[in-house]
Formats: sequence, structure tokens, C-alpha cells
Amino acid sequence: MFRSRWLPNVFGARSKTIAMIATIKKFISGFMESGQTAVPDKTPDVPWLKYVAMLTGILAAISGFLAVRSTNLSNDAIYESNQAVLAQAQASDAWSEYQADSIKARILETQLVPSSPLNAADRKALAADDKEFRARQPQSKHWAETKTAERDAHLNNGLSHLAEKDLLGYAGLAMQLGIALASVAALIRKPAAFYAGATVGMIGIAITAYAFLSHITGL
Repeated sequence: MFRSRWLPNVFGARSKTIAMIATIKKFISGFMESGQTAVPDKTPDVPWLKYVAMLTGILAAISGFLAVRSTNLSNDAIYESNQAVLAQAQASDAWSEYQADSIKARILETQLVPSSPLNAADRKALAADDKEFRARQPQSKHWAETKTAERDAHLNNGLSHLAEKDLLGYAGLAMQLGIALASVAALIRKPAAFYAGATVGMIGIAITAYAFLSHITGL
């Protein structure tokens, strides 16, 4: 009696549950299919976008080279500055020796005046010393002038290295700006930003070429 009363209700509830599950599955399946087919790809075809990676790669590589080159130029400028200081010290020593010999020779010449009460032997010895001091002066003067010219050459070389470093610094700045503009163009998909980045990058490359041309030709 118990079984005959509840059995139809149990089977009826089970049938409703199965039907509900089937309906839910059908709804989910239809939703997924509509999501895959109903939403078209609205991403426009951007022909210049494929060149963004190439542009940023080239500019980044050149920027890395410029950073290394700038470091080398700084080291070369420091070396030239140290050599200029050394040459200046040597020139100062040579000029000091030249002046010392001039003073000594002048003192001896004062003592060698005809009115000076010197015997022949002393006068001869003083004259020999005076001649020796005067003979050393041209060599000291030549050495001092040589070291002065060497100092000027080192200073000019150092300034040239610093000038080239400044140019490469401007070129590196242009490269970084070009990379930034190209990256922004890829994000916002605006060709104007990409072309601006390419233009700035080309300016940086032109500055780099000018710097190396000046280095080679010595301008």
C-alpha cells in the first residue's frame, strides 16, 4: 500500500528533474555557440602594426650600442684629462728649470763685470758656469714648449670625446623617444604615433651617423 501510493510520485519527480537538466544543458550549449559565432572579430587589419616590433628592436639595439660607446668616450676623456695634467706638470717643471738657469746665469754675469775684483781663475770658472747655464736654457725651453703642445693636444682630444658623447646622448634620447612612441602606437593603434616614433628614431640614427663621421674625419 505504501509503495503503490509513493511510487508514481517518485518517478514523476525524477522525470521532471531529467527534463530540467536537459533544458539547462541545451541552454548552455546554445549560449556557448552563440558566443562563438555571434560576436565577430572587430579588430581591424593594421598593416603597419607588424613593423612596430621591428622598429623598437632596431632602436633598442642601437640605444644599447650608444650607451656602451658613451661610456668608452667618458673613459677616454678622463684619460686625456689625466695626460693633460701630467704634461702640464712636466711643462711647468721645464719652465721652472729654464727660469732658474736664467737667474743663475744672470747672477754670474753680474759678477763678471769688468769692475768686479776677481782674479783670472775665478773669472774663468764663473764664465764657464755662465756658459753652461745659458747652454741648458734652449733645451729646457724646447722641452717646456713640447709638453705645452702635448697638453693642448690632450685637452683637445678630451673635448672632442666629450662633444661626441654629447651627440650620442642626444641620439640615444631620440631612440628612446622613438621606442616610446612606437609602443604607444601599438597600444592605441594610431598610425600617427608610429610614424612620429619612426621619424624621431631616424633623427637619432642621423645624429649617430654624423657623430661617427665627425670622429672619423676629425671635424
